[in-house]
Amino acid sequence: MSLVAQIKEVLPMRIACLHTAKIHVATFNALFAEKALDAQLLHVVREDLLAQAQAGGLESVGEALFNAMAELAEADAILCTCSTLGPLVDQLNNPKAVRVDRPVMEAAASVGPKPLLAICLESTRAGSLELLMGSGANLTPTVHVCAGPWAYFEAGDLVGFADSVAASVRGVSAGHNCVVLGQASMRVAEPLLRDLGMPVLSSPTLAVDKAIGVALS
Repeated sequence: MSLVAQIKEVLPMRIACLHTAKIHVATFNALFAEKALDAQLLHVVREDLLAQAQAGGLESVGEALFNAMAELAEADAILCTCSTLGPLVDQLNNPKAVRVDRPVMEAAASVGPKPLLAICLESTRAGSLELLMGSGANLTPTVHVCAGPWAYFEAGDLVGFADSVAASVRGVSAGHNCVVLGQASMRVAEPLLRDLGMPVLSSPTLAVDKAIGVALS
């Protein structure tokens, strides 16, 4: 066994999470806790990154994101939980960087050719759709922007947010193979859609599994 491998067996893994909403700290803490890992978690909240991306476009926030990720370089894995910033995470070409929505898009592509990709922010449309289309062949997805729910999220009303997302998705789900809740925040609507008769996929749990795999590698 190499010295590096021996050290990894002794020291707890270090996983950093970069969030653009404070509410994600509790969500991801709970998900990592379910894995019963001996891990050190670091949460960094940068609401300004999403705000800048929405105001000035994705490229306007590139340098700030790259600097934020560089400050977390000592971690064994770095999970960026904002899907809007996902394309910039890919540009880093950093094997330790995990894009939150990549595992769920790969899962959706394996279900069938016509996924329904639901999002709440227009700023995530292009990046999420490109990622989904690149995750499988012969996909014909529908992108649905849930109009209205984000105001509930910004107000901290997760019950209202979940209800609003679920109602919006339910109205357009027919004719699809699965539903992809494209933003990590939309996970709260997943239990309300279990009766749709098709898989309903959200990103956080799959992303946590991916981050753990990266940290252990």
